[in-house]
Amino acid sequence: MFTRRGFLRAAASTAVSTSIMSYSGYCLAQENLPHAIGIDPDFDGPLPPPGTLGRTPALRNEVRIARAILSKAPPGPSPFDVAKYFLAVAKGEFSQAWQPYAQGWPERWNPVIVTFFQATDTKPEGDVTPWCSAFVNWCFVQSGQPVGTHNASSGSFRNFGTKTANPVPGDIVVFRRTDPVEAQKGRGHVGFFVADHGSEVEVLGGNQIEGREHNHKISSKPLKKQGSILILDSFRTDPTLHQLA
Repeated sequence: MFTRRGFLRAAASTAVSTSIMSYSGYCLAQENLPHAIGIDPDFDGPLPPPGTLGRTPALRNEVRIARAILSKAPPGPSPFDVAKYFLAVAKGEFSQAWQPYAQGWPERWNPVIVTFFQATDTKPEGDVTPWCSAFVNWCFVQSGQPVGTHNASSGSFRNFGTKTANPVPGDIVVFRRTDPVEAQKGRGHVGFFVADHGSEVEVLGGNQIEGREHNHKISSKPLKKQGSILILDSFRTDPTLHQLA
């Protein structure tokens, strides 16, 4: 008999298989990664309707690699541990061929990122392309924790758990847009707390802009608490963020 934790893990695995397999029917004969991966900004339009996830479907080889990456994600014990696995993927610690799957793609939807959205209840409509919240939620599901927000909006984490002034690694960091209209719409950023550097906070998260090309990647980087676009909203904590195996 499944425990609740076991059931959630099984459900996450099923969601991953279903999401990845849904692309195989759309695969093209060519099996090369999009030319501009790692150079140009990723696609920044609205998430397409169901069944057409991406302007161009993932290729057969891309689906195969994505499936391998997702299947090797650890089952926790905490969401932060899952996030650190994807950070290692982004750094090339497993394979250089895996690195592009930790960032947005300019031509086709990255099947790893699209799978992250399976951990949310957000319908694929409107401007939900930013995937920072989808990434955090997928880390929750993969670790068997039921307390994520199941929402692709970073603003959904503003009331997550309990607000804390003394975050520890693995807690949640929530930013909001400095534009009050955008902030009211729930827009901002969310990731895992790594360290406090005074005027900056290091965040491990997805959809973080890196490099001259402004690629959207999974990374660990310092973000200003009082930036021109983002401002720190709060640090959030919850006992399930730090459960041991």
